[in-house]
Amino acid sequence: MQSEQLSEQKLYAWGSSECDQFLAKDEDDEELYEVKRPYHLKELSNLSIVQIACGGMHALILTSQGKVYSFGCDDKGVLGRPQVEGQDARLPDLITDLPPVNMIACGSSHSIAANSQGLVYFWGFYANTHGPIGDAVARPKKVDNITNGIKKILCGQNHTMVLLDNFKLLTWGDAETLVIGRKSETRRSVIQNLNPQPIKMKRPIIDIFTGASHAFVKVLLKDNKPGIYGWGLNNYGQLGIGNQENQQLPYLVEYFENMDIVDMVGGEHHTIALDFEGNVYSFGRNDDGQLGLGEQLNENLRIEAEKQKVLEEELYQQQQVNRKKTSKKNKQGDLFEVQRSQKVIGYEFITSPQMISNIPKMQSIFASMHYNYAISQQKQIFSWGNGQSYVLGTRNENSQFQPKEVTAIFKNEKLLQISLGASHVIALTSADQTFQLPMVDQQLLQINYPKSKLKKGQKSNSREMSREKSISMKRSVQKFDDSLIPVKDLRID
Repeated sequence: MQSEQLSEQKLYAWGSSECDQFLAKDEDDEELYEVKRPYHLKELSNLSIVQIACGGMHALILTSQGKVYSFGCDDKGVLGRPQVEGQDARLPDLITDLPPVNMIACGSSHSIAANSQGLVYFWGFYANTHGPIGDAVARPKKVDNITNGIKKILCGQNHTMVLLDNFKLLTWGDAETLVIGRKSETRRSVIQNLNPQPIKMKRPIIDIFTGASHAFVKVLLKDNKPGIYGWGLNNYGQLGIGNQENQQLPYLVEYFENMDIVDMVGGEHHTIALDFEGNVYSFGRNDDGQLGLGEQLNENLRIEAEKQKVLEEELYQQQQVNRKKTSKKNKQGDLFEVQRSQKVIGYEFITSPQMISNIPKMQSIFASMHYNYAISQQKQIFSWGNGQSYVLGTRNENSQFQPKEVTAIFKNEKLLQISLGASHVIALTSADQTFQLPMVDQQLLQINYPKSKLKKGQKSNSREMSREKSISMKRSVQKFDDSLIPVKDLRID
């Protein structure tokens, strides 16, 4: 087995710490609440780290022994461990209620840990515009009835995606934003949507991607060429389908037909995509430079938006003339004004993918609420978007409308992984330029794979079950009825 001791790695954090995201102190031992440059988190220096994941205001650390540590704002069980008097939740500590896992992911206020053999654990809570959905789960709880192996897990702001090894996708969480990709027809559906259910796709799903409240899948089309489908919120064109219509069910992104997209990441209202050749595409909201397409683009869009605004105003005035001034119809007029303002966003969005020019070929991309990072094939580090709380690594809070190189923030260290929270960043580095990330010890996963209790005469519900029984289990209703930024790790090989 691999040793847990490994000193070549360093864990850093920067950005906002004013909401207890992490603990940082200056030379006088005074606490810092805005950290302008990477701050060395020394608490886990002796551990062999495999993966890091940021949530809205918390983070998870996965080690080569399959153990998970958490730290950050401890809101309603989001850290997955009990609150201990006198213990600072901003410091990493072990989650003891988990078996060995090899995948982690964080949402705004929830977390997921998984074992590729079919175990998924959840803790924290989901929320919608009315607040938390159901009761928070303070300790990791196993998600029942997942009988297939697991290829990938992702969390958006208030939803979860699990890609199975049979090329099917399970989703659950807040359906208000349509991001779970299925219809909700009753009030009971709000709670029922916290049960994992498969997305209805006729073609095999080979990869999954997510933003805060929108999601994508990569599938094999009829001619065995890859295709991208998206669904969820699209109010700023973040689905890249040429309009602002929200989509409840998977919708083909025609722009990416006949293109091999290898990664897609999303913030609150924008999306970044990476193709096989290293080209980067962006679409969605652009008020703070999230798209990396330059400031001149915004000016051009503003001019076009002003023309559209005049036309909308003329239409609005005509409708006002024909509207009787009763209190009921005045309310309808107010409602129209709200709807109109939501639709006419001005120059802040692009609904079709645009390629970011004047940058090197990229290897990896990442996005959070309103900002992004990318790593070039030559291992250069770039950031752009909203610079609030110093998240861009530029040591100022200015927004960057084009990708800006910030490789120097780590001096001579090799960036291994980076993960973005809502207003803070976690990164893993090594001074050894040849260092490669370890993997979770597969022997541990095998040894600790739990076996269900069987009644006398009952056959084992193992992965060797018959194909017929397997299909039956997949179609059964899931029974996980406990309720609850965008987050995925960025690996540099």
